[in-house]
Amino acid sequence: MDYDFTFVVSGADVDDQAAVDALLERCDALLARAGGVDLLSITGSGGSAVEAALTAVSAARAVVPHLRVRRLDRDLVGVHEIAERTGRTRQNVSQWITGDRRAGSEPFPAPEGTVGRSRAWLWSEVNAWLAARGLDDGAVYPTRAEMAEIDVALAGAVSFTLSFTAAETPGYQAGRDRVLAELHGKHVPGFLEYLARYAHTTDAQGAHVVVVADPDEPARGVMERVSSFGHDVILVTATDQFTATVLSTRAPLGPAETVIVPRGSTVGDWLRLVQEHPQAAFALEPSETTEEDVPPIQRRLAIAA
Repeated sequence: MDYDFTFVVSGADVDDQAAVDALLERCDALLARAGGVDLLSITGSGGSAVEAALTAVSAARAVVPHLRVRRLDRDLVGVHEIAERTGRTRQNVSQWITGDRRAGSEPFPAPEGTVGRSRAWLWSEVNAWLAARGLDDGAVYPTRAEMAEIDVALAGAVSFTLSFTAAETPGYQAGRDRVLAELHGKHVPGFLEYLARYAHTTDAQGAHVVVVADPDEPARGVMERVSSFGHDVILVTATDQFTATVLSTRAPLGPAETVIVPRGSTVGDWLRLVQEHPQAAFALEPSETTEEDVPPIQRRLAIAA
């Protein structure tokens, strides 16, 4: 299901034209400013509002890494705003509120609070009530309870900045894009929970480094890319299933055999070797064109979805 969200954000605003353009072109998302607050309006898809929210946030931050998503904007509306959004008069809206003109048997939602001397309502609840009259805006918003869940999830995920990278091997970007699309579309909540338990994959800026690979691209390029970092990294790809694997060139966790990855192996071939030898370290078969050997790489943690 598709849900519409408006988030309070920082780190990027309407004056950041590169961020505005990237979010609009790649996420169909809009940066705006209202009342001195920077807002991001975006649609997310998922089996629940929470999953859809985290998916949308992950997609936006993949496009603009310096964007920080703080919380959901509650979108409070008064009588005047409700009248404007529905195309009805303020008198009509007041009659809905008092019960003189109702949509079905449900009473008008209770106000969220008072601003000055005026009452204010959650637009999501008003919009759901209006649906019975065919006056809703056609969007699906999270419920009050779902909003609270999303804010809690964002509070836990706000520190998770992802830095996506790939091997320099040309010709595999379409496959990498498919992997990223699956990550964003299906696995964001589990992925964030995964990162919460692991602190060795961050760079100097605190971003978790994620190497994205097409399963059919050469393993050599990906292994060289993994070994180019001075810390553990996360490899994400999709063979027969989506996988996220923490890889390390640090000293082995214990005595381990070294398995040679033959020249010509794909990423999928390499990961099959990893499954067969989960405690092993993996080294590339020497190449005459390689001046410096890639240090052995060992799997530290793995999840599959």
